[in-house]
Amino acid sequence: MRILILLLLTLTQLLSYDNRFTPEENLWMKEHPIVTYVGDPSWLPYEGYDKTQNYIGLVPDLLQLASNNVALTFKHIDTKTWQESLTKITTHSVMMISQSHVSNKSTNLNFTKSYLEDPIVIVMQKGEKYVASIYQIRHKKIGLINNSTTTPLFQKRYNAINFYIFASAQEGLEAVATGKVDAFLCSLPRAGYLIGKKQLNNLRIVGKSKIATKLGLGISKNDPILLAIMNKLITNVSEAQVQATLAKWSRQKYLPKPDYTALKFTSAAFIFIVILGVVFYLRLRHESQARIHAQNIMLQQQSKMASMGEMMDAVAHQWKQPLNALSMYSDLMKSDFEEGNVDKKYVDEMLEGVQLQIHHMTSTLSEFRNFFRPNTTIENFKLLALVESVLFLVKDEFLKNNINVELNIDTNILLHGNKNEFKHLILNIINNAKDAFNSQNTPQRSIIIQAKQNAKEVIITISDNAGGIPLEVIDHVFEANVTTKEAEAGTGIGLYMSAQIVEKMQGHIKVDNLFDGAVFTITL
Repeated sequence: MRILILLLLTLTQLLSYDNRFTPEENLWMKEHPIVTYVGDPSWLPYEGYDKTQNYIGLVPDLLQLASNNVALTFKHIDTKTWQESLTKITTHSVMMISQSHVSNKSTNLNFTKSYLEDPIVIVMQKGEKYVASIYQIRHKKIGLINNSTTTPLFQKRYNAINFYIFASAQEGLEAVATGKVDAFLCSLPRAGYLIGKKQLNNLRIVGKSKIATKLGLGISKNDPILLAIMNKLITNVSEAQVQATLAKWSRQKYLPKPDYTALKFTSAAFIFIVILGVVFYLRLRHESQARIHAQNIMLQQQSKMASMGEMMDAVAHQWKQPLNALSMYSDLMKSDFEEGNVDKKYVDEMLEGVQLQIHHMTSTLSEFRNFFRPNTTIENFKLLALVESVLFLVKDEFLKNNINVELNIDTNILLHGNKNEFKHLILNIINNAKDAFNSQNTPQRSIIIQAKQNAKEVIITISDNAGGIPLEVIDHVFEANVTTKEAEAGTGIGLYMSAQIVEKMQGHIKVDNLFDGAVFTITL
């Protein structure tokens, strides 16, 4: 009988043991089955209270996901202010606090792994064009949230801008909607949530800043085991689960409702665009493989194919935001139709938004096809328009890599040559700068393209602050198969072909290291 009891006890312990955790961590969870936490009570969609004082939002939903299949229950402790929440965690009245990595720096707490990184986006009125950088709108009225952890970061980075300070995100967004300010900086989920809830239908997100917020949990340094447990639980929540939960709280569910006809139209348009993209990609890949097989000894073709992968990535980034917008329109129309609240004005607005996204994607596709279409035509073309067409294709890729491009080109400068070849020349040089920025981990990234014309010639300079070209290869970069990149990252063809293009236009190209970067000078 005694042996049987021992066996049963052993079996019970084995069944209660979770092999994802250490014995010490399993014992801690057994002794502390309820983990208490606090957060910001007025920070929806991340966390806050609904009309019946239920605690809701992204944070409690993600904690619920993290607690699945473990013997822990996360219990939220009610507070009325963020300061009260800080007091409870500092006095050890609770075990955790929901916070950002920036706010964590002001507390003496351990910070868990981040479960979500949110970009601070730029919100402006509908009709405003894409904004690649806050510097681009520095002369406009830009709003920030008072006491936000990211506000000092913006004020320090852009110290020449006189920001307008608002008490809350809602107040700042309403100021943009009424024209009191031109733009407002806010986290992506909070902006989407408040635009929908407050029906600020004349607003849209036009770009993102270089500053982001990482969300996690602050835990007392006296609880290292809890920190280890939470890091494992956060790791076990998949990226797909996080994004699905984020989408639930970011969609604009409070807008007026369209009719079912609009739903069918938008869904059909969305499906058509996706199918068109897939067919075009498959066709392009097939044609590219055929050309490589037939002409793999031609340096010009190798150069074109070397840049095509990067351009496809750029187009993918260009299409990501419109596809997300079309998906959101589709979801909104379905939910709105089911609620039965429809008016024609809103249907027209939604259709206008769909057409705008489709036009953007079609323009990108057209520019991309023109870029790679074989063309031997020698013609006059405007330099500024050509450079802008190249930047249009790579703008999202450069935004992702925090690269700011400045232009100082006279609108009247005309060049004579093969337009597509000259586009490749510009692309080769700025893509080399992008790769150099990433290899050097340069924090402030800038490319300046300038051009001036005198009675005899046009002089174009493309400069960057990416650290310059190694002295041992700088005199040979325009030779075939010379590269400063790793073997798998570069072929040494791009700059060689760039030099050939300039020579065909009766010009010459050179490169120098100046200050903290490289300067390419093209004289035609």
